[in-house]
Amino acid sequence: MNKINVQFKYLSAAFIVLAMFIFSGLNAVSQTTVNITLCEDNTLYEDSTGGTSNGAGQYFFSGTTVSEQIRRGLIKFYVEKDIPQCAIITDVSLRLHMSRTVSGDKNVELRNVEKSWGASFSDAIGEEGSGTQAEQGDATWRHTFYDTEMWTNPGGDFSSTPSAVIPVGGIGFYTWNSPDMIQDVQSWVDDPSSNYGWLLYGTEDESATSKRFDSRESDSTNFIPVLTVTYTVNAISLYSVSLIEGFYDGIEMIPDTLKITLRNPTSPYAPVDSDQGLSFTFGDVYSCFSSPTGLYYIVVNHRNSIETWSKFPVSLTQNFGDFYGFSDAANKAYGDNQVFKINNYCIYSGDVDQDGLVDITDGGLVDNDASIFATGYIPTDVNGDDLADIADASIVDNNANNFVSKITP
Repeated sequence: MNKINVQFKYLSAAFIVLAMFIFSGLNAVSQTTVNITLCEDNTLYEDSTGGTSNGAGQYFFSGTTVSEQIRRGLIKFYVEKDIPQCAIITDVSLRLHMSRTVSGDKNVELRNVEKSWGASFSDAIGEEGSGTQAEQGDATWRHTFYDTEMWTNPGGDFSSTPSAVIPVGGIGFYTWNSPDMIQDVQSWVDDPSSNYGWLLYGTEDESATSKRFDSRESDSTNFIPVLTVTYTVNAISLYSVSLIEGFYDGIEMIPDTLKITLRNPTSPYAPVDSDQGLSFTFGDVYSCFSSPTGLYYIVVNHRNSIETWSKFPVSLTQNFGDFYGFSDAANKAYGDNQVFKINNYCIYSGDVDQDGLVDITDGGLVDNDASIFATGYIPTDVNGDDLADIADASIVDNNANNFVSKITP
């Protein structure tokens, strides 16, 4: 079976986080420990042509062979599946099973990888030490994704200092654990798009130091890699879904920045806290707030859409995962202030000048930019195609004719 595609960050992290929150009963007043096995791995086999890989093999390697050929292992865990983004990481350890070696104790370092890489269908035969022909999407000595995307430096792009280092000797289990690994995982949780995993950097200044580790495809489930993470959550963790009319095509939404604000439930409904983040393709965004447990209106703002409030104040709890979906029904928004588009309810688009209503002024701004063929990340791009044109003007004109404006308590 093929490894997880490297575009996994859009493999609906939305649904993964939602399922985790709804079904896991997350309560992190005390520390929570999880064992993560969802990962991908590969080996960079020293090869000037960059044609060798082992993306679907049972093993990956580090160190040097008897003939002084370098091997560097790659491993990446999808921490977003099991750890909420508001988590504070307190401990991290990586356990690998080393199943074959030609040397005694040799240091094996974990280095932070600095580019995305792939693990595809390539599956070496025998002991797998020589690898096999790379398949499309595999990492190789020269390629991050065979055979179109390259490392800046042959042999991989990785940090100059190790996150952890331990001596690896005879066959058995080995565990890496360090404060720098905690920092690595914390950065991946805070920003999943920065998670490129670790490179296993063995002793490379002498021959015959190679170590073979069992991969996630190992025939023995007891030998597969395990990342153990301990964390706490001391914040309101809100997972919300809100679709933007112009950016939604009926199947998915063009990802864009959304600002989520919590407001007091009583007049004058003062803002208490806010968080800004990139939505995923289903309109989902994950927010962390330092506010105490309580009732709050949830307010969504987008660069050229109508400010939209939750129907009622919502009970949100620290140390627990909360969910609010605007797209389920019109009445999930205050004043039922949403528009139905194909199969979901969406926040109205077209408030280009962000004054709380869609009117002739917004239409004029779009017309002006369309007349000069303006492009890029601009407020007048109401449908997210990086261009101001008649399609944007149509959305604005329609909502202006219907006197669309924000509705608040």
